[in-house]
Amino acid sequence: MKSIFSFFLDIEKLIYKILMWFILVPKTLVKITLNPAWAPGYVKDELEKDQTPFDEYISPIILLLVVALIPAVAFNLLPTFGASISSPAETQPTTDRVLSFEVRTDFRSSSSDMKYFHTWTVTRVVSASTGNGNQVVKTEVHYPQGPVNFIEEIDDNTVKDKFLYTFQDPGEYLVAVSAGKYDPRKFDPASQQGIVTEFYPSTLRVIVPVKLEDPIVISNEERTKDTESASPEGIESFTASVQRENTLFLAIALMLPPLFFALATKLLITTIGEDTLKESFYTQCYYFSPLSLAIWASYYARYFFTSDAYFFASNNIAIQIIWLPTLLAALWFVRAEVKTIEDARGLNGIRSLTVTLLCIAVMLFAASGIFQFATLQDDVRLLAIRIYPILAAAMIAGFGLAWYRRRRSRNEFMKPGHFVGIAVNAVVLIALLGFVSARFGAQSQSNAVPSTEAPQATSTELAGATEPSIPAVTANPSTQTALPEATTTESAESPTPTPNPYYVDEFNTDLTTWSTFMTSGDSRMVIPPVVDRGVLPLQLLQVDDRVGQYYLINDAFSYSDVKVEAVVTNRGNNSNGVGLICRYSNVGWYEVQVSNSQRFAIYVVDSIGLVSQGYNEVFTGESSAIRSGPSTNVYTLTCKGKTISLSVNGELVGEFEDTYLGLTDGKIGLSIWSPQTLPVIVDIETLTVSAPE
Repeated sequence: MKSIFSFFLDIEKLIYKILMWFILVPKTLVKITLNPAWAPGYVKDELEKDQTPFDEYISPIILLLVVALIPAVAFNLLPTFGASISSPAETQPTTDRVLSFEVRTDFRSSSSDMKYFHTWTVTRVVSASTGNGNQVVKTEVHYPQGPVNFIEEIDDNTVKDKFLYTFQDPGEYLVAVSAGKYDPRKFDPASQQGIVTEFYPSTLRVIVPVKLEDPIVISNEERTKDTESASPEGIESFTASVQRENTLFLAIALMLPPLFFALATKLLITTIGEDTLKESFYTQCYYFSPLSLAIWASYYARYFFTSDAYFFASNNIAIQIIWLPTLLAALWFVRAEVKTIEDARGLNGIRSLTVTLLCIAVMLFAASGIFQFATLQDDVRLLAIRIYPILAAAMIAGFGLAWYRRRRSRNEFMKPGHFVGIAVNAVVLIALLGFVSARFGAQSQSNAVPSTEAPQATSTELAGATEPSIPAVTANPSTQTALPEATTTESAESPTPTPNPYYVDEFNTDLTTWSTFMTSGDSRMVIPPVVDRGVLPLQLLQVDDRVGQYYLINDAFSYSDVKVEAVVTNRGNNSNGVGLICRYSNVGWYEVQVSNSQRFAIYVVDSIGLVSQGYNEVFTGESSAIRSGPSTNVYTLTCKGKTISLSVNGELVGEFEDTYLGLTDGKIGLSIWSPQTLPVIVDIETLTVSAPE
């Protein structure tokens, strides 16, 4: 009976202690934050107590574990967000060429005011040797009030959608979906205006066989963790996570930075021991607690952040606000450490600051090494193996030096017998090494290595969410839809491109290396370009009231830094526009657009919504250097590093530094468009591609 009674008393004490943490943790954090100089004196007084130390404020070690360990463990229990595409044919092989696909998406935001869209894309994988690249064969957009909509809302942040497609031709396909969320109060699908708050892609690979009786093969290309198993796992799972062995190692790892700073505080001024470091270590645990709490608070805020969280649209400002507590906590931490080192070591402010920053640098270097160990582990392995004989030789040299110094201290000098003994020991050591090598060394492999044929590599350029067609485009020059398929200009046979990436194209041959697509308008508007007498004529006709934008991309080469110069003659309206493109890829591109109305603009085109999907206008203006009417102009686009610039007839008219999307390389191209009236009629006289100066 006594043991049972004692058990319940222990439970009572434990429950009360944990409940008191809810009071003592914030109380201690506030006290440390407002008065960091209080911590050393309080720790010293509490450690001198024989009973119930840290009764008024929580123990520093427990405090650090609460604010650092618990968030780290709980992070593994957070829900995952993203899209997961599937098809019944994955688990039930079928010969039916009509396949259904389903996507389940778990979004961060759960507001009932939000609406959803899904962009489905079917891309046929084409071998790179053909020079054509992958071809988009189907694009379908689902959104409320749209012509096609199968979106099913499971709850406020989870939706499902379906898609059907008939695979008529055999081959390899990528079925991709881009799931997004938008605020209907700021979005009108008819006008293509709005801001996408979340965007998640997912892809399936479909292999359609030649024989009709063979089943279709479907495999996952990139699957986000299944949202059905991504919900929080509750108290029992959290308790299990805390009890795991890796959690114990994590707790020990969290104690290492305070121990390191405590060592730096006491090093060279006192004998390092368990008792001498204890006081300083406990104080450092107090100082690291507010910093750890601020870091985890910012990290969690960033994890759950969406672009609609604040009333302003700039994500850059929002991110600055999210990380502001961490930056303030870091400044507070540095100030507290400087004061502590001043008092402990008797240094002035500059020297204390230097010691503090040096300790922080060492700690950050160690942390980066730990995080990068997965990629550096083989280098570490090779370095350790290669340095091993050097260390062994150093040990032998150290042993010999110590032996020599002992003899010198006794005034004993080297005699011939000593040299003989050294030689005998060396011979014995070498013989033992030879025996060990012969007995336990690796067996030499046969020089006759059987010849094996290397397997054929399959071209698997992932389509994913490349150029999705979604009803959300911001800052567009003409009413833009999302980017549709690129159709390659027909030719009998693609010639081998010249190995020189820099050239002057006078359009005396056909356009076999060029592919075309439209971002707005109707294909009926386009008269297919045909080279005629050294001129590339480009035309857009009037079809209903649509505004067209037509692109030509040269697939022959990719460039990092490049200068594209076009001599353009306008044979239509003053509003005719010509665009030059650099660093084109499925992710996006840079584009300058010049109108004969003497207006121009520079755009960063975000194809897949990495920052803000669509045409993002970063520079606009007017210039009298542009000759209006039926005139000839020389337009020059220069992409060099982060600088994108436009010159007209030799005069620089616009330039900006890209910190927006950060595209590094891609193809060059041309475009024609009209913001006002049609038809568009222009002649490209020459196109010069060269390295920027």
